[in-house]
Amino acid sequence: MPGPDASLPELVLRRLAISEQVAAAKFEAGRPVDDPVREQRELARVRTLAREIGLDPDLAARFLSDQILASKQVQRRLFAHWTAHPGDLPEGGPDLSVLRAELDGLTVALLDRLTVSGSAAMGPPESPDELKEPLRTAFRSLPQRGTC
Repeated sequence: MPGPDASLPELVLRRLAISEQVAAAKFEAGRPVDDPVREQRELARVRTLAREIGLDPDLAARFLSDQILASKQVQRRLFAHWTAHPGDLPEGGPDLSVLRAELDGLTVALLDRLTVSGSAAMGPPESPDELKEPLRTAFRSLPQRGTC
């Protein structure tokens, strides 16, 4: 996990890296990418956390919703790849519950960093082509600067 001084883009990149492991765990277990019950629970939790730290709950929920959508973009790309190339599926990754606990911790770090960043314009960091669309999605609710 990135350190306490990690930038918002670094935290978002870490979340997307975990999304790849989440995809593998879901694919191996035959679970779908979408988990609307967990998503709604996390959005409600983020609103509560945002209020506690003085962050606009609507901004926090939009931002997390964008993180979830970006994660699902990564997961869908990998599901399609592994369906076509099953031999490329990584073996023996962490359990989904372990990954979700890490994501929960990252969510808190993201909200903290978002509180510090305020309304400062930022855009997606440089990235490999396969992450450009998810990163645009992850940053779309924030004031923009530059492009990836």
